[in-house]
Amino acid sequence: MFALAGLQSCHSPQKSVSRSGKNPNAREQDFMYQYSIIDALMAGVFDGDLTIGKLKAKGDFGVGTFNKVDGELIMHKGRVYKMSSDGSVKEAPDADSTSAAFVKFFKSDTVIYFKEPNLTYEKIQELLVNKLNENSIYAIKITGTFSSMTTRAASPAKPPYKTLTAHLGENQKLFNYTNTTGTCVGFLLPPYLARTNVPGFHLHYLSGDLKAGGHIFKFSTNAVAVEIDFTKGFTIENNTNAEFRNVNLKPDRGAELKKIE
Repeated sequence: MFALAGLQSCHSPQKSVSRSGKNPNAREQDFMYQYSIIDALMAGVFDGDLTIGKLKAKGDFGVGTFNKVDGELIMHKGRVYKMSSDGSVKEAPDADSTSAAFVKFFKSDTVIYFKEPNLTYEKIQELLVNKLNENSIYAIKITGTFSSMTTRAASPAKPPYKTLTAHLGENQKLFNYTNTTGTCVGFLLPPYLARTNVPGFHLHYLSGDLKAGGHIFKFSTNAVAVEIDFTKGFTIENNTNAEFRNVNLKPDRGAELKKIE
């Protein structure tokens, strides 16, 4: 069973509102901001020059990674956390840098409540896709208690960098949590954003006690609240590291992306 409130607002232009104390007239206010593109990360551009401190000016919610793909980045309520491959979750210093991040100022337009025994991540994705517009961009926040949650965190890479697929093949750790309470943050993006971002669902997990997290592969729950923030569009800032200028971005890495997402 599920209940929803204000679903139509997911398909309507939003009024300018103040979020997290930021200027409501700021250009990026209701837009997703991304630093670098997914194909660059896939190709091995693992370093960037954007600091976490500067990233916070672009949003208060989102996902990404850190330089050297050292762990998973989770931005929640304006704070940035790193889920490391050793299983620890710590708040990231403003001086740390990211090689790829996707963030926005989150304000839900709709809340959908799901309540059903053994609800899986796949089932929730299916229900949401059937309710939302396939050409729109959504920030998604899922809150609840999860009977099981499987995530991953990447171990840091060493130069010379391989492709992301090759690196994760040998340098990621899987984590299987039970009865964990927390929040899934991320985006549902349309197919036309492929090669710049991850089409479909891309969510990271952060437990309320900061003892669990990572890139979500699967979960099971009996009840969750799904907050949906309709996004007007997106802006891209190219990775400013020299690696980006030299990388070959011609190959289509869609098949590789499906293997690791």
